Amino acid sequence: MKLITYTKLLFVFIIITFLGCATEEIPPDKLIGEWTVYSITDDEQTVIIWNDLKTSLVELIPEYSCLDFTATATAQLVTTRYTFVDVNSRGCLSPAIAAYTWVIDSETGFYQFTQGNNVINYSISFSNNDNTMTWRDQTSATTTVWDRLVPAEVSSE
Repeated sequence: MKLITYTKLLFVFIIITFLGCATEEIPPDKLIGEWTVYSITDDEQTVIIWNDLKTSLVELIPEYSCLDFTATATAQLVTTRYTFVDVNSRGCLSPAIAAYTWVIDSETGFYQFTQGNNVINYSISFSNNDNTMTWRDQTSATTTVWDRLVPAEVSSE
């Protein structure tokens, strides 16, 4: 009888031990997702609203509708994609794509984007239910505001 009781206690102890050692799943970082630029600052810290700039340029030259400025973040990489106008023609240049590994500095809380020897430290904040992200470059003080691209909901009709 005592053997059965000890066996049951040992079994419960083993289960509790395994459940206690289970790793807690860390939620994904708010950075992860698809983003489109809302605004950027220039060297004089003047805010430029991307869609206003694009609309003005497209009114002048319709082929400039190819302008694009997006970012995609996964757990390992941030990829930015810029498509700018070709000032020598009526069109856009090939997209400029840059990929960076990223980590969060545990001491400063800054996001470190690294590409080769180039390291950029950003203070990143989120607002609007985490659907707006603001990057502040800690070296140049430029600010980029991004809006999350939320996939369209699938209708069940």
